Amino acid sequence: MITKEKEVAAIKALQQVIIRGRAMGYEKADYAKIVDLMDRAEYLAALLYDKEDMTATFRENLVELAERHQCGIALTTFETN
Repeated sequence: MITKEKEVAAIKALQQVIIRGRAMGYEKADYAKIVDLMDRAEYLAALLYDKEDMTATFRENLVELAERHQCGIALTTFETN
């Protein structure tokens, strides 16, 4: 789970990750990079309904996505909402 305070921010951040994946497709990015990003998106979605507080793990994954896939907007969205 994500803390109640960050729940909406997490959903919005996940949306930004998905948007980035679509953009990478249009850019004809390397398929392995797209797959990595989408695997992370799937994992982030699973963190939303985990029984334990996974807020810090969610954020850590957003940091890695920002570094690997130019997806800083997802981290910014999570931190500012």
